[in-house]
Amino acid sequence: MSLRALARLLLGYGLVLLVACIGIHGWVSLRALPVSEQRVVESRWDRGTRVQRRVVEAGKRGAPRAEAPGSSVTAVEEVVVAEGPLSLSPLTFPFALVPGRDGLVVEIDGKTAWVTADDLLASQAYDHASTFLDPSLGFGTHQPTVMQKLSGELGMAPAVIQARGRARRVRFERHVVGETPAPRITAATLDRALVTDAVHEAASFIARGVDGDGRYRYIVDAVTNQTIGGYNWPRHAGTTYFLAQAAALVDDTAIRAACLRAAARLRDEMIKDCGEHRCVADGPDADVGSSALALVAFVEIVRTNLDGSYRVAAGQLADFLRSQQRPDGELMHLYDRTARKPVDVQFLYYTGEASLALARAHRISNDDRDRVAASRALAHLEGRGWSFFGSRYYFSEEHWTCQAVADLWDRAPDREALAFCLRWHEYQRRLQHGPGDSPFDAEGAFSFGPFITPRTTPASSRGEAAGAALDVLRRDPGAGTAETAALLDDELRRAIAFVLRAQLRPGPRHLFAGADDMRGGMPGSAVDLQLRIDYVQHAGSMMIRWLEGAR
Repeated sequence: MSLRALARLLLGYGLVLLVACIGIHGWVSLRALPVSEQRVVESRWDRGTRVQRRVVEAGKRGAPRAEAPGSSVTAVEEVVVAEGPLSLSPLTFPFALVPGRDGLVVEIDGKTAWVTADDLLASQAYDHASTFLDPSLGFGTHQPTVMQKLSGELGMAPAVIQARGRARRVRFERHVVGETPAPRITAATLDRALVTDAVHEAASFIARGVDGDGRYRYIVDAVTNQTIGGYNWPRHAGTTYFLAQAAALVDDTAIRAACLRAAARLRDEMIKDCGEHRCVADGPDADVGSSALALVAFVEIVRTNLDGSYRVAAGQLADFLRSQQRPDGELMHLYDRTARKPVDVQFLYYTGEASLALARAHRISNDDRDRVAASRALAHLEGRGWSFFGSRYYFSEEHWTCQAVADLWDRAPDREALAFCLRWHEYQRRLQHGPGDSPFDAEGAFSFGPFITPRTTPASSRGEAAGAALDVLRRDPGAGTAETAALLDDELRRAIAFVLRAQLRPGPRHLFAGADDMRGGMPGSAVDLQLRIDYVQHAGSMMIRWLEGAR
């Protein structure tokens, strides 16, 4: 093929692509409605259940009627501000709605049914069409859930509605009657009082969920106030660390008591024999992550004078972690308790957690073996642990490594590790949303594009790591430039602001069966109303990092 023919082919391809893009954009775009055309869907909710609904046609909206003081019923107006075409096909529907903002209206045989953004939030239909990497990470609106809701409203089978219903996509703006919206939190409006109060609320949420045996409500469905099954001991340990941090920050006996119940569960029931050593185990295989984060928690409890007796258990766990270390600094992440030998496999996070844990242990043990082991693990992570960008430790998730760098800096500074950490932050800042980067309230969040609902925990974990790197540069100005410090400070402040906007204080309380129990919790995202303990832990630890550096 000649160059001229190739040029013509490429030009033709470009024109076809342009026409297709214009056509698709015209088909899926919403038309903004003037006030004169805006209908209002009025709903009344009673502790998470919709008890009444009416649709007010355009131009007939009157003054909203608030409920009587003390009533459990909340009046909500969802104003239709834009609309556009929509297909109910299961092939395209999951990708048609903007989570948290869009719903739909369907007409069939003279009947009309509305499924609003609040309806979809209450049923947790957003971001549940498919999952990837982790069961908590989803994408797309779950079409069968929506069809069942329409079926209930219209009294017809989902297949009939899908075949003959005329659907429109609608965008809503929610107004809770009688509620004055709180001022929007931004990086510029952060102050110590605001962040300290948020930490207190977060720790109180966690503390309320610690039972008499020291177990957390691991995952809570905020809509139903039901505890979801499953448990994770590394996250139990990490959350106990956050409670110890919070107990040192705020004067609250309930938080201190909850922390010690959770810690006692780890020390007295979960620490088992692992050959010649003692480790945290829940079955025949013990993982390094559980012991590492339990060690971090125990050191914090000792360091803050919450309970000095945890020094002994901390020493036992440090011994176990050192015994799992290979000559090259890497750790073997499992221990087979039946065969009484380590298993040389590696998982995400564990080596970074172990490096931080041993660095922290050295602060109360003064045992140089802890410091040396921490430094060797860190050195492995910064270089030899990597073979390519997407190798087993997944570059995007290296937040524990930065914290280990900071903790070791005053005793064993590693400039190569710091350089690795600063490169990591340079990469992360390219993923941090600025104003207008997304249809969501996403400024300060971290995501790979505008189409995925930004989640809270990536912002929290990156913020923890930013606070750690910033701590190094503030203590040792020669370790980096003032410009780098300013970039880290901005990254951290914007991440905190995003997370604070997501915290349930109180959030959409009309959708919750037990709104008071949810206060202070941290949802997975603006549309994922499952509250997992590590969502709160990372957010709280990030905020405490900022408070320590902002003194």
